[in-house]
Amino acid sequence: MSKSIGNYDPWPELSAEEFQKTAHLLHMCVQAIGKLMLTLPFEPHWANIAMPLTSRGVTTGMIPYHLGTFSVDMDFIDHSIICTTSWGKVGKVKLRSMSVAELTGEVFKTLKSMGVDIEINQTPQEVSNPIAFDQDRAPRDYNEKVVNAWWRIMVSTYRVLLKHHSKFYGITPKIGLFWGTLDLRDARYKGVHLPITKATSNFIARNAMDDVQFEVGWSSSNEKYPNPSFFAFAYPKPDGYEHAKISPKGAKWVPAINEFILDNDELRKSKDPEGDLLAFFETGYRAFAELGKWDPQLLVRGKAI
Repeated sequence: MSKSIGNYDPWPELSAEEFQKTAHLLHMCVQAIGKLMLTLPFEPHWANIAMPLTSRGVTTGMIPYHLGTFSVDMDFIDHSIICTTSWGKVGKVKLRSMSVAELTGEVFKTLKSMGVDIEINQTPQEVSNPIAFDQDRAPRDYNEKVVNAWWRIMVSTYRVLLKHHSKFYGITPKIGLFWGTLDLRDARYKGVHLPITKATSNFIARNAMDDVQFEVGWSSSNEKYPNPSFFAFAYPKPDGYEHAKISPKGAKWVPAINEFILDNDELRKSKDPEGDLLAFFETGYRAFAELGKWDPQLLVRGKAI
């Protein structure tokens, strides 16, 4: 049985309405920082840009720069951005209500003062009606309580994803926060290259959807489904997958996004949230693997050592 830690709530409530008020500044800041990871060597399925979680937030991890390295961490406990280098420089920016242009400008000014001079493409990716970071000057809210709740759910989801991740022998890149869509995800790939289609003709999709795959994770919102929720989806979707029986009882198929969804509000009702979320991920995969005729030997039998 899991032990509680003081008054720490691992599965807090997260209002979609409240999150949307602070989501833009958070998402754009994560994107701008995440784009620094594009200087890393490219890995299949964009695995090189998945942001690792920390015990306080998320990080770029070490990024090579000239003869050293630097990293940028986002701390969602004291709500700050910490920049560090291997040559001993440290800089800090406070996360607070302001414009995207102001916040991202402060981050890159801080990095430059530390000897890290990198330019990024200022246009946000994978969002509707993108505004360049340095042109997005409208005041934006940053709600510390809401952002911390979002992050705590992500941490708890990560704990469950580790168990799911450990059971697969096949191709499965590291778990991470994908800053384009602000999703925490774990993916499994079959190793079967897919031809480019009209839907995957752009550069991002072409390198993300180039293999038969199954993904699960945590999504704070989606334009077609704005509720904070957990997801399971397959690409390409096998015929009949939408009719599969997925646990727990509150899981549902959402045709607008072609995914199985388990709402955060639904999981919060559970007496065993971690167990029910793992069941959601596992039953989603088993149904997909059976329909897609994946080799049953790809799954670890018994307990992982």
